[in-house]
Amino acid sequence: MTLSKVEHALGMMRIYLVECATQNDWGDHRADELARTIAACLRQTTEESNQKAAERDPRLSRDVLRRAVRFVNDNLDSKLKWDEIASDVGLDPFTFGRGFKLSTGMTPHQYIIRCRLRRAMKLLAREDLNLADIALAVGCSCQSHFTTLFRKHLGTTPGAFRMAARERSQGPVRRPPSIAANVARHIRDTASLALARSANGCEARLVGAATRLQNWT
Repeated sequence: MTLSKVEHALGMMRIYLVECATQNDWGDHRADELARTIAACLRQTTEESNQKAAERDPRLSRDVLRRAVRFVNDNLDSKLKWDEIASDVGLDPFTFGRGFKLSTGMTPHQYIIRCRLRRAMKLLAREDLNLADIALAVGCSCQSHFTTLFRKHLGTTPGAFRMAARERSQGPVRRPPSIAANVARHIRDTASLALARSANGCEARLVGAATRLQNWT
């Protein structure tokens, strides 16, 4: 408690006592009322100080930001409006939206979309959910809305992303060799055999020539 708060509370008490003395009205109920008045005065002074501090730094506090993020992730299957998140953390929508943008670098709407897409990618890796179920799980009204949102921000469709994720999990697929590959292998084997025969023939001719030269000498 600061000195200014004490002085403010004493001033309120003085005014209240003078009023009671003027009206010659005092009793136990007046004492209780005075205590409540002083408590309200101190509480109002504290709230005004907090409000001024918030005006100096419009960013959300760490606790408020953590509560907002938790609320978003717990309700991704709903529409998630700004005023709902702001109400959950005890702020008006304008103050919350401005503070969230300054704290995270993105608007609440942008963050919600990022969370929806992140959860959608995790669900698409599972084979037990169809696209319609995933769309509802991430807050999209239908599969078409989900596909449009996914393609807009990720450049591909949910179905294509699921197929790519399935191929990555299964590893490289061995495909049968093409006709061109078979022809190329046949040509390579034939050339190797021809080179071997040529080398053997050359060697035989050299041996024969050496033999004839030895007999001649």
